[in-house]
Amino acid sequence: MGFGVPFANNWAYLETELTWLERMLLVTVAQQRKNLKAVNRVAKTPSDRATSDWWQGLIAVKNRAYDDVAPQASGQAGGPAGEQGPGHPVLGYQKTLDNRILLSRAKKIALGLPTMQSLLGLSLFEKKLVLMVLAPEVQVRYGKLYHYLQTGTHCMAGALPTVELALRVLCHNDAERRRARVLLTGPQSLLQRRVLHRVGGAATLLESQLQLAPEWVDYLLAEHPDPAWPLKFVMADKFVQRCRQRVLWSELVLADALKQQLQLVTAQPQSRLLLVGEQGVGKERVAIALANHLKLPLHILDLAQYSPQDWQTCLAKLTQIKYPLVLIPSAHHWLGRNAAIDRAALHNWLTHTSAHIIFTVSHSHLVRPQWRQRLTVLHIPMPDADLRLQLWHQSFPQGVKSMGKVRWAALAEALALSPQQILDIGQMTSSLAGNDPITIDHLQQVLHQQGQNWKLRQ
Repeated sequence: MGFGVPFANNWAYLETELTWLERMLLVTVAQQRKNLKAVNRVAKTPSDRATSDWWQGLIAVKNRAYDDVAPQASGQAGGPAGEQGPGHPVLGYQKTLDNRILLSRAKKIALGLPTMQSLLGLSLFEKKLVLMVLAPEVQVRYGKLYHYLQTGTHCMAGALPTVELALRVLCHNDAERRRARVLLTGPQSLLQRRVLHRVGGAATLLESQLQLAPEWVDYLLAEHPDPAWPLKFVMADKFVQRCRQRVLWSELVLADALKQQLQLVTAQPQSRLLLVGEQGVGKERVAIALANHLKLPLHILDLAQYSPQDWQTCLAKLTQIKYPLVLIPSAHHWLGRNAAIDRAALHNWLTHTSAHIIFTVSHSHLVRPQWRQRLTVLHIPMPDADLRLQLWHQSFPQGVKSMGKVRWAALAEALALSPQQILDIGQMTSSLAGNDPITIDHLQQVLHQQGQNWKLRQ
Protein backbone atom coordinates (compact mmCIF):
# COMPACT_ATOMS: atom_id res chain seq x y z
CA MET A 1 0.00 0.00 0.00
CA GLY A 2 3.06 2.28 -0.07
CA PHE A 3 4.04 2.90 3.57
CA GLY A 4 5.88 6.17 2.89
CA VAL A 5 3.72 7.55 0.08
CA PRO A 6 1.05 10.23 0.64
CA PHE A 7 -2.30 9.89 -1.08
CA ALA A 8 -2.60 11.80 -4.35
CA ASN A 9 -6.07 13.08 -3.42
CA ASN A 10 -9.17 12.19 -1.46
CA TRP A 11 -10.36 9.66 -4.03
CA ALA A 12 -7.06 7.75 -3.87
CA TYR A 13 -7.57 7.51 -0.10
CA LEU A 14 -11.18 6.36 -0.52
CA GLU A 15 -10.19 3.64 -2.98
CA THR A 16 -7.80 2.22 -0.39
CA GLU A 17 -10.40 2.25 2.38
CA LEU A 18 -13.11 0.79 0.14
CA THR A 19 -10.79 -2.03 -0.92
CA TRP A 20 -10.36 -2.89 2.76
CA LEU A 21 -14.12 -2.74 3.30
CA GLU A 22 -14.83 -5.01 0.34
CA ARG A 23 -12.38 -7.58 1.66
CA MET A 24 -14.11 -7.48 5.05
CA LEU A 25 -17.52 -7.95 3.45
CA LEU A 26 -16.36 -10.87 1.31
CA VAL A 27 -14.95 -12.58 4.40
CA THR A 28 -18.34 -12.13 6.08
CA VAL A 29 -20.11 -13.52 3.00
CA ALA A 30 -17.88 -16.60 3.09
CA GLN A 31 -18.62 -17.13 6.78
CA GLN A 32 -22.35 -16.74 6.18
CA ARG A 33 -22.31 -19.30 3.35
CA LYS A 34 -20.39 -21.76 5.52
CA ASN A 35 -22.94 -21.35 8.32
CA LEU A 36 -25.79 -21.83 5.86
CA LYS A 37 -24.18 -25.04 4.58
CA ALA A 38 -23.94 -26.37 8.13
CA VAL A 39 -27.58 -25.46 8.84
CA ASN A 40 -28.86 -27.10 5.66
CA ARG A 41 -26.98 -30.30 6.50
CA VAL A 42 -28.85 -30.63 9.82
CA ALA A 43 -32.19 -28.88 9.26
CA LYS A 44 -35.02 -31.19 8.21
CA THR A 45 -37.84 -28.68 7.80
CA PRO A 46 -38.28 -24.99 6.91
CA SER A 47 -39.00 -24.30 10.58
CA ASP A 48 -35.63 -25.83 11.50
CA ARG A 49 -33.92 -23.40 9.15
CA ALA A 50 -35.97 -20.46 10.45
CA THR A 51 -34.90 -21.17 14.05
CA SER A 52 -31.27 -22.02 13.26
CA ASP A 53 -29.94 -18.92 15.05
CA TRP A 54 -31.34 -20.41 18.27
CA TRP A 55 -30.35 -24.07 18.00
CA GLN A 56 -26.96 -23.74 16.29
CA GLY A 57 -25.24 -23.13 19.61
CA LEU A 58 -26.89 -26.18 21.20
CA ILE A 59 -26.29 -28.83 18.53
CA ALA A 60 -22.87 -30.04 17.43
CA VAL A 61 -22.80 -30.56 13.67
CA LYS A 62 -21.02 -33.85 12.91
CA ASN A 63 -19.40 -35.06 9.70
CA ARG A 64 -18.24 -31.65 8.59
CA ALA A 65 -17.41 -31.21 4.94
CA TYR A 66 -13.76 -31.04 3.94
CA ASP A 67 -13.88 -27.25 3.50
CA ASP A 68 -15.69 -26.44 6.76
CA VAL A 69 -12.52 -26.15 8.85
CA ALA A 70 -11.43 -22.56 9.38
CA PRO A 71 -8.00 -21.63 7.95
CA GLN A 72 -5.20 -21.89 10.49
CA ALA A 73 -3.02 -19.11 9.09
CA SER A 74 -2.25 -16.34 11.54
CA GLY A 75 -3.38 -12.91 10.45
CA GLN A 76 -6.58 -13.49 8.50
CA ALA A 77 -8.46 -10.49 7.24
CA GLY A 78 -9.75 -8.94 10.43
CA GLY A 79 -12.14 -6.46 11.93
CA PRO A 80 -12.12 -2.74 12.34
CA ALA A 81 -8.42 -2.58 13.18
CA GLY A 82 -7.65 -3.76 9.64
CA GLU A 83 -5.36 -6.75 10.11
CA GLN A 84 -3.66 -7.99 6.97
CA GLY A 85 -3.03 -11.51 5.74
CA PRO A 86 -0.16 -13.96 6.38
CA GLY A 87 3.26 -12.41 6.71
CA HIS A 88 1.96 -8.99 7.79
CA PRO A 89 2.05 -7.73 11.37
CA VAL A 90 -1.16 -7.23 13.35
CA LEU A 91 -2.60 -3.78 12.65
CA GLY A 92 -0.25 -3.50 9.66
CA TYR A 93 -2.99 -2.06 7.47
CA GLN A 94 -4.09 0.52 10.02
CA LYS A 95 -0.55 1.65 10.86
CA THR A 96 0.31 2.00 7.18
CA LEU A 97 -2.90 3.91 6.54
CA ASP A 98 -2.32 6.27 9.48
CA ASN A 99 1.22 7.00 8.28
CA ARG A 100 0.02 7.84 4.77
CA ILE A 101 -2.66 10.11 6.22
CA LEU A 102 -0.03 12.00 8.22
CA LEU A 103 2.17 12.35 5.12
CA SER A 104 -0.84 13.65 3.16
CA ARG A 105 -1.55 16.27 5.81
CA ALA A 106 2.08 17.38 5.71
CA LYS A 107 1.69 17.85 1.95
CA LYS A 108 -1.56 19.83 2.49
CA ILE A 109 -3.60 17.12 0.75
CA ALA A 110 -7.13 17.23 2.20
CA LEU A 111 -8.70 13.85 3.02
CA GLY A 112 -12.40 13.96 3.87
CA LEU A 113 -12.98 11.02 6.22
CA PRO A 114 -9.80 11.45 8.33
CA THR A 115 -10.57 15.17 8.73
CA MET A 116 -14.12 14.32 9.74
CA GLN A 117 -12.85 11.77 12.27
CA SER A 118 -10.43 14.25 13.79
CA LEU A 119 -12.77 17.23 14.09
CA LEU A 120 -15.82 15.27 15.25
CA GLY A 121 -13.75 13.11 17.62
CA LEU A 122 -14.92 9.85 16.07
CA SER A 123 -13.79 6.47 17.32
CA LEU A 124 -12.31 3.97 14.87
CA PHE A 125 -15.64 2.11 14.84
CA GLU A 126 -17.55 5.31 13.99
CA LYS A 127 -15.11 6.13 11.20
CA LYS A 128 -15.51 2.66 9.67
CA LEU A 129 -19.27 2.90 10.09
CA VAL A 130 -19.32 6.14 8.08
CA LEU A 131 -17.26 4.35 5.40
CA MET A 132 -19.78 1.49 5.29
CA VAL A 133 -22.71 3.87 4.89
CA LEU A 134 -20.86 5.93 2.28
CA ALA A 135 -19.85 2.94 0.14
CA PRO A 136 -23.20 2.45 -1.73
CA GLU A 137 -22.90 6.08 -2.86
CA VAL A 138 -19.71 5.03 -4.69
CA GLN A 139 -20.57 1.59 -6.11
CA VAL A 140 -23.88 -0.32 -6.17
CA ARG A 141 -22.04 -3.58 -5.48
CA TYR A 142 -21.61 -2.61 -1.82
CA GLY A 143 -25.37 -2.27 -1.49
CA LYS A 144 -25.78 -5.69 -3.12
CA LEU A 145 -23.39 -7.22 -0.60
CA TYR A 146 -25.30 -5.55 2.26
CA HIS A 147 -28.60 -6.91 0.95
CA TYR A 148 -27.23 -10.45 0.69
CA LEU A 149 -25.68 -10.35 4.17
CA GLN A 150 -28.91 -9.02 5.67
CA THR A 151 -31.42 -11.21 3.85
CA GLY A 152 -29.55 -14.14 2.29
CA THR A 153 -30.96 -13.16 -1.11
CA HIS A 154 -29.66 -11.18 -4.06
CA CYS A 155 -31.09 -7.82 -5.13
CA MET A 156 -30.00 -5.72 -8.11
CA ALA A 157 -30.87 -2.46 -6.34
CA GLY A 158 -28.95 -3.35 -3.17
CA ALA A 159 -29.65 -1.97 0.30
CA LEU A 160 -28.27 0.33 2.95
CA PRO A 161 -26.39 -1.31 5.85
CA THR A 162 -28.26 -2.01 9.07
CA VAL A 163 -26.84 -1.36 12.52
CA GLU A 164 -26.79 -5.13 13.09
CA LEU A 165 -24.66 -5.70 9.99
CA ALA A 166 -22.24 -2.92 10.95
CA LEU A 167 -21.76 -4.42 14.41
CA ARG A 168 -21.30 -7.88 12.89
CA VAL A 169 -18.69 -6.75 10.33
CA LEU A 170 -16.79 -4.13 12.34
CA CYS A 171 -16.69 -5.71 15.80
CA HIS A 172 -14.76 -8.81 16.89
CA ASN A 173 -16.83 -9.88 19.91
CA ASP A 174 -19.81 -9.09 22.13
CA ALA A 175 -17.84 -6.66 24.29
CA GLU A 176 -16.88 -4.57 21.24
CA ARG A 177 -20.46 -4.69 19.99
CA ARG A 178 -21.77 -3.40 23.32
CA ARG A 179 -19.30 -0.53 23.33
CA ALA A 180 -20.11 0.32 19.71
CA ARG A 181 -23.84 0.33 20.42
CA VAL A 182 -23.29 2.86 23.22
CA LEU A 183 -21.51 5.09 20.69
CA LEU A 184 -24.66 5.01 18.55
CA THR A 185 -27.09 5.98 21.31
CA GLY A 186 -25.27 8.72 23.22
CA PRO A 187 -26.08 12.46 23.04
CA GLN A 188 -23.09 13.13 20.77
CA SER A 189 -23.62 10.10 18.54
CA LEU A 190 -23.64 10.34 14.75
CA LEU A 191 -27.40 9.73 14.87
CA GLN A 192 -28.15 12.45 17.39
CA ARG A 193 -25.94 14.90 15.52
CA ARG A 194 -27.84 13.96 12.35
CA VAL A 195 -24.73 12.96 10.43
CA LEU A 196 -26.44 9.57 10.03
CA HIS A 197 -30.18 8.98 9.70
CA ARG A 198 -32.26 5.90 10.43
CA VAL A 199 -34.40 5.03 7.42
CA GLY A 200 -36.98 2.35 6.75
CA GLY A 201 -39.00 2.75 9.95
CA ALA A 202 -37.49 -0.27 11.73
CA ALA A 203 -38.89 -1.09 15.16
CA THR A 204 -35.44 -1.58 16.75
CA LEU A 205 -32.06 0.09 16.48
CA LEU A 206 -30.42 -3.12 15.26
CA GLU A 207 -32.82 -3.46 12.33
CA SER A 208 -32.45 0.19 11.30
CA GLN A 209 -30.84 0.99 7.97
CA LEU A 210 -28.39 3.89 8.09
CA GLN A 211 -27.94 6.69 5.57
CA LEU A 212 -25.52 9.63 5.49
CA ALA A 213 -26.86 13.17 5.40
CA PRO A 214 -26.52 14.48 1.79
CA GLU A 215 -24.12 17.29 2.68
CA TRP A 216 -21.73 14.78 4.27
CA VAL A 217 -21.90 12.57 1.18
CA ASP A 218 -20.92 15.53 -0.99
CA TYR A 219 -18.07 16.44 1.35
CA LEU A 220 -16.65 12.92 1.68
CA LEU A 221 -16.77 12.26 -2.08
CA ALA A 222 -15.11 15.52 -3.12
CA GLU A 223 -11.76 15.08 -4.86
CA HIS A 224 -10.34 17.98 -2.84
CA PRO A 225 -12.68 18.48 0.17
CA ASP A 226 -12.61 21.77 2.06
CA PRO A 227 -10.73 20.97 5.31
CA ALA A 228 -12.55 23.80 7.11
CA TRP A 229 -16.07 22.61 6.31
CA PRO A 230 -16.42 20.02 9.13
CA LEU A 231 -15.20 22.64 11.61
CA LYS A 232 -18.07 24.92 10.60
CA PHE A 233 -20.43 22.00 11.06
CA VAL A 234 -19.07 21.23 14.53
CA MET A 235 -19.37 24.85 15.65
CA ALA A 236 -22.95 25.16 14.37
CA ASP A 237 -23.98 21.67 15.44
CA LYS A 238 -22.82 21.54 19.06
CA PHE A 239 -26.35 21.89 20.42
CA VAL A 240 -28.65 23.28 17.73
CA GLN A 241 -28.95 20.98 14.72
CA ARG A 242 -30.03 21.95 11.21
CA CYS A 243 -32.95 19.82 10.02
CA ARG A 244 -32.31 18.35 6.57
CA GLN A 245 -35.63 16.59 6.13
CA ARG A 246 -38.25 17.95 3.74
CA VAL A 247 -42.03 17.81 4.12
CA LEU A 248 -44.18 19.80 1.72
CA TRP A 249 -47.10 21.73 3.14
CA SER A 250 -49.37 19.82 0.77
CA GLU A 251 -48.11 16.55 2.29
CA LEU A 252 -49.16 17.50 5.80
CA VAL A 253 -52.25 15.46 6.71
CA LEU A 254 -54.24 17.45 9.28
CA ALA A 255 -57.77 18.71 9.64
CA ASP A 256 -58.31 21.79 7.42
CA ALA A 257 -59.19 24.00 10.39
CA LEU A 258 -55.94 23.13 12.16
CA LYS A 259 -53.86 23.79 9.04
CA GLN A 260 -55.49 27.20 8.72
CA GLN A 261 -54.68 27.98 12.35
CA LEU A 262 -51.06 27.03 11.78
CA GLN A 263 -50.85 29.29 8.74
CA LEU A 264 -52.37 32.22 10.63
CA VAL A 265 -50.01 31.85 13.59
CA THR A 266 -46.83 31.60 11.56
CA ALA A 267 -47.90 34.49 9.31
CA GLN A 268 -47.22 36.72 12.31
CA PRO A 269 -43.67 37.95 12.91
CA GLN A 270 -41.93 36.34 15.88
CA SER A 271 -44.61 33.69 16.34
CA ARG A 272 -44.47 31.62 19.54
CA LEU A 273 -46.15 28.24 19.15
CA LEU A 274 -46.70 25.30 21.51
CA LEU A 275 -47.69 22.06 19.77
CA VAL A 276 -49.28 19.52 22.10
CA GLY A 277 -49.81 15.90 21.11
CA GLU A 278 -49.01 12.29 21.89
CA GLN A 279 -45.89 10.60 20.60
CA GLY A 280 -46.22 9.74 16.92
CA VAL A 281 -48.83 12.36 15.96
CA GLY A 282 -46.20 14.17 13.90
CA LYS A 283 -45.35 17.34 15.80
CA GLU A 284 -41.86 17.51 14.27
CA ARG A 285 -43.33 16.79 10.85
CA VAL A 286 -45.65 19.78 11.31
CA ALA A 287 -42.65 21.98 12.15
CA ILE A 288 -40.73 20.78 9.08
CA ALA A 289 -43.74 21.47 6.83
CA LEU A 290 -44.12 24.95 8.36
CA ALA A 291 -40.45 25.67 7.70
CA ASN A 292 -40.90 24.62 4.07
CA HIS A 293 -44.09 26.68 3.82
CA LEU A 294 -42.28 29.76 5.19
CA LYS A 295 -39.16 29.01 3.11
CA LEU A 296 -36.99 29.16 6.24
CA PRO A 297 -34.28 26.76 7.48
CA LEU A 298 -35.33 24.81 10.55
CA HIS A 299 -32.99 24.28 13.50
CA ILE A 300 -33.76 21.80 16.26
CA LEU A 301 -32.74 21.83 19.92
CA ASP A 302 -33.98 18.62 21.54
CA LEU A 303 -33.63 19.24 25.26
CA ALA A 304 -34.01 15.54 26.07
CA GLN A 305 -30.61 14.93 24.45
CA TYR A 306 -28.68 17.12 26.89
CA SER A 307 -28.19 17.22 30.63
CA PRO A 308 -29.54 20.11 32.75
CA GLN A 309 -25.95 21.30 33.15
CA ASP A 310 -25.91 22.07 29.40
CA TRP A 311 -29.24 23.88 29.21
CA GLN A 312 -27.88 27.32 30.08
CA THR A 313 -25.25 26.91 27.37
CA CYS A 314 -27.98 25.86 24.93
CA LEU A 315 -29.95 29.01 25.73
CA ALA A 316 -26.82 31.12 25.31
CA LYS A 317 -26.33 29.51 21.88
CA LEU A 318 -29.87 30.49 20.87
CA THR A 319 -29.27 34.02 22.12
CA GLN A 320 -25.99 34.46 20.24
CA ILE A 321 -27.07 33.10 16.84
CA LYS A 322 -30.06 34.45 14.93
CA TYR A 323 -31.81 31.28 13.81
CA PRO A 324 -34.92 32.12 11.76
CA LEU A 325 -37.01 29.12 12.93
CA VAL A 326 -36.29 26.98 15.99
CA LEU A 327 -38.03 23.76 17.06
CA ILE A 328 -37.61 22.77 20.73
CA PRO A 329 -38.98 19.28 21.48
CA SER A 330 -39.33 18.09 25.08
CA ALA A 331 -40.03 21.72 26.00
CA HIS A 332 -41.25 20.83 29.51
CA HIS A 333 -37.59 20.74 30.53
CA TRP A 334 -37.58 24.54 30.18
CA LEU A 335 -41.24 25.43 30.54
CA GLY A 336 -42.21 22.99 33.31
CA ARG A 337 -42.88 23.78 36.96
CA ASN A 338 -39.48 22.56 38.19
CA ALA A 339 -37.37 23.49 35.18
CA ALA A 340 -33.67 23.97 36.00
CA ILE A 341 -33.24 27.00 33.74
CA ASP A 342 -32.81 30.73 34.35
CA ARG A 343 -36.38 31.88 33.75
CA ALA A 344 -35.37 35.53 33.38
CA ALA A 345 -32.86 34.64 30.65
CA LEU A 346 -35.44 32.45 28.89
CA HIS A 347 -38.05 35.22 29.12
CA ASN A 348 -35.55 37.72 27.71
CA TRP A 349 -34.73 35.46 24.75
CA LEU A 350 -38.39 34.82 23.92
CA THR A 351 -39.10 38.53 24.12
CA HIS A 352 -36.27 39.78 21.94
CA THR A 353 -35.44 37.05 19.45
CA SER A 354 -36.70 37.58 15.91
CA ALA A 355 -37.01 33.83 15.35
CA HIS A 356 -40.21 31.84 15.01
CA ILE A 357 -40.23 29.45 18.00
CA ILE A 358 -42.06 26.11 18.10
CA PHE A 359 -42.14 24.19 21.38
CA THR A 360 -43.56 20.67 21.60
CA VAL A 361 -44.80 18.63 24.56
CA SER A 362 -46.95 15.53 24.96
CA HIS A 363 -49.43 17.14 27.41
CA SER A 364 -50.18 20.82 28.04
CA HIS A 365 -50.29 20.41 31.83
CA LEU A 366 -46.52 19.85 31.75
CA VAL A 367 -46.08 23.56 30.91
CA ARG A 368 -46.45 26.26 33.57
CA PRO A 369 -49.59 28.41 33.08
CA GLN A 370 -47.41 31.56 32.92
CA TRP A 371 -45.65 30.19 29.85
CA ARG A 372 -48.85 28.89 28.22
CA GLN A 373 -50.27 32.41 28.38
CA ARG A 374 -47.37 33.67 26.28
CA LEU A 375 -47.69 30.98 23.63
CA THR A 376 -50.25 30.02 21.02
CA VAL A 377 -51.24 26.50 22.07
CA LEU A 378 -52.39 24.11 19.35
CA HIS A 379 -53.34 20.50 20.01
CA ILE A 380 -52.38 17.91 17.39
CA PRO A 381 -54.86 15.04 17.85
CA MET A 382 -54.57 11.47 16.67
CA PRO A 383 -56.03 11.25 13.14
CA ASP A 384 -59.57 10.03 12.59
CA ALA A 385 -60.43 7.37 10.00
CA ASP A 386 -60.63 9.88 7.12
CA LEU A 387 -57.20 11.31 7.87
CA ARG A 388 -55.75 7.84 8.37
CA LEU A 389 -57.05 6.93 4.91
CA GLN A 390 -55.16 9.92 3.47
CA LEU A 391 -52.02 8.82 5.32
CA TRP A 392 -52.30 5.28 3.95
CA HIS A 393 -52.60 6.59 0.39
CA GLN A 394 -49.66 8.95 1.01
CA SER A 395 -47.52 6.08 2.32
CA PHE A 396 -48.23 3.99 -0.79
CA PRO A 397 -48.17 6.48 -3.69
CA GLN A 398 -47.90 3.65 -6.25
CA GLY A 399 -50.74 1.71 -4.64
CA VAL A 400 -50.82 -1.88 -3.44
CA LYS A 401 -51.83 -4.78 -5.67
CA SER A 402 -55.27 -6.17 -4.69
CA MET A 403 -56.02 -3.23 -2.36
CA GLY A 404 -59.13 -1.43 -3.61
CA LYS A 405 -61.10 1.47 -2.14
CA VAL A 406 -63.14 -0.76 0.14
CA ARG A 407 -60.09 -2.46 1.63
CA TRP A 408 -58.25 0.82 2.19
CA ALA A 409 -61.30 2.28 3.91
CA ALA A 410 -61.68 -0.84 6.06
CA LEU A 411 -58.00 -0.71 7.04
CA ALA A 412 -58.20 2.98 7.99
CA GLU A 413 -61.35 2.36 10.02
CA ALA A 414 -60.08 -0.73 11.87
CA LEU A 415 -56.56 0.29 12.91
CA ALA A 416 -56.33 3.48 14.98
CA LEU A 417 -52.66 4.09 14.20
CA SER A 418 -50.64 7.28 14.56
CA PRO A 419 -49.29 9.07 11.48
CA GLN A 420 -45.77 7.93 12.32
CA GLN A 421 -46.86 4.30 12.57
CA ILE A 422 -48.55 4.47 9.18
CA LEU A 423 -45.54 6.12 7.54
CA ASP A 424 -43.20 3.55 9.12
CA ILE A 425 -45.36 0.67 7.89
CA GLY A 426 -45.27 2.16 4.40
CA GLN A 427 -41.46 2.35 4.43
CA MET A 428 -41.06 -1.17 5.82
CA THR A 429 -43.46 -2.60 3.26
CA SER A 430 -41.62 -0.89 0.42
CA SER A 431 -38.33 -2.25 1.77
CA LEU A 432 -39.79 -5.75 2.05
CA ALA A 433 -41.04 -5.70 -1.55
CA GLY A 434 -37.69 -4.47 -2.88
CA ASN A 435 -37.87 -4.12 -6.67
CA ASP A 436 -41.13 -6.07 -6.91
CA PRO A 437 -44.57 -4.42 -6.99
CA ILE A 438 -46.02 -4.09 -3.49
CA THR A 439 -48.81 -6.60 -2.89
CA ILE A 440 -51.42 -7.09 -0.22
CA ASP A 441 -49.30 -9.96 1.14
CA HIS A 442 -46.33 -7.61 1.72
CA LEU A 443 -48.57 -5.20 3.60
CA GLN A 444 -50.17 -7.98 5.63
CA GLN A 445 -46.75 -9.35 6.63
CA VAL A 446 -45.53 -5.97 7.90
CA LEU A 447 -48.78 -5.36 9.78
CA HIS A 448 -48.31 -8.71 11.51
CA GLN A 449 -44.68 -7.88 12.36
CA GLN A 450 -45.86 -4.64 13.97
CA GLY A 451 -48.37 -6.47 16.15
CA GLN A 452 -51.38 -5.43 14.09
CA ASN A 453 -53.03 -8.81 13.89
CA TRP A 454 -55.95 -7.86 11.71
CA LYS A 455 -56.46 -9.67 8.42
CA LEU A 456 -57.42 -7.66 5.39
CA ARG A 457 -60.72 -8.89 4.09
CA GLN A 458 -60.43 -11.00 0.94
